[in-house]
Amino acid sequence: MELCPLTRVQHRIRIGSPLPFSIRDASSQLLLAKDAVVSDAHELEALVERGACVDVDELRDAIATTPPEQLPASWRRLAETLAGVLARMPAPDAPDALADAAAELAALAEREPDLAIFLLVRPDDADHAPYGVVRSLHAAAAAYLIALRLEWPRERRLTLVKAAFTMNLGMLELQERMANLARLPNPQQRQAVQTHPTTSLATLKASGVTDPEWLQAVEHHHERPGGGGYPAGVTEVGEMANALRTVDVYTAKLAGRSGRDSLPPPRAARDLLVVERGNPFALALITEFGVHPPGSLVRLFSGEVAVVVRRTADSSAPQVAVLSGRRGEPLDEPLMIEASGRDRGIAGPAETKGLRTRISPERLYRQSTS
Repeated sequence: MELCPLTRVQHRIRIGSPLPFSIRDASSQLLLAKDAVVSDAHELEALVERGACVDVDELRDAIATTPPEQLPASWRRLAETLAGVLARMPAPDAPDALADAAAELAALAEREPDLAIFLLVRPDDADHAPYGVVRSLHAAAAAYLIALRLEWPRERRLTLVKAAFTMNLGMLELQERMANLARLPNPQQRQAVQTHPTTSLATLKASGVTDPEWLQAVEHHHERPGGGGYPAGVTEVGEMANALRTVDVYTAKLAGRSGRDSLPPPRAARDLLVVERGNPFALALITEFGVHPPGSLVRLFSGEVAVVVRRTADSSAPQVAVLSGRRGEPLDEPLMIEASGRDRGIAGPAETKGLRTRISPERLYRQSTS
């Protein structure tokens, strides 16, 4: 039995709710069984001080059996955990904490890949993590899914995720400020952007990270094969760094901020394929996500507006939830259909402005599996 300290996963415990896993002592003896209830914060603190642990396999099983409608909350907690780890770096416990976060992301992405894409394309209103952390999490999710498609070994997929988590360490606070900045960055801010790969690399090394591929991926994630990237303009770029740059560019196109609207996914896909012609990671990403990935707001030929919920075997006919009728009236309940045919096929992207229906991932993914 492989154990990990409770401190690494205590964010998954909700006071007063059934435990999603058993809690053990360092010798594997059971302290609290799964579904037991931690009654208050003092009890949880006592378990942590005692050095309580959790079975790693049971952690994976807990995610595998979580109902889909509860998974958005798991993504939010992961974002909060990641924010805490990144904020305290450099720190000696960071490599282990990032490894745990990467394993959790992998489990969540494999459990419900459509939801992982949905939350990337249509950010969760209930997610209050800093902008830069959310961007890193989204890039990591996209990176994991394309590495899975390309059949990378599991450990290498997890290294890619850790690199995505940490590639912008050197500019997290600046990202937050720039996300709310309607004007162009000033010279000092531009310089910080240009040098952030080097700053991120130094922070990782100061935290004890020694994995050469992880370090090189972060250092070179804005470099381009053949030159033309930054900060050093190197001509030879590793596979992992190239993958990171690709997902970073794509997810940035989907992420709106002050002074810049997000691009509709079809436009983001087209722009990426034009600029990254011949890039295998760009092709893998668009093949995995599709032209209208989950989270896309679309208008049907009928005039109805819907949000894509799940991919299907036919990439042009995903499962969608109809949100508003032909005359724009909001529906009381989203209507799950396959977007196909002359009447209810996808005519193109729809504008978010004017939509009078709140899009709840919990509600949609509960309905899509019922």
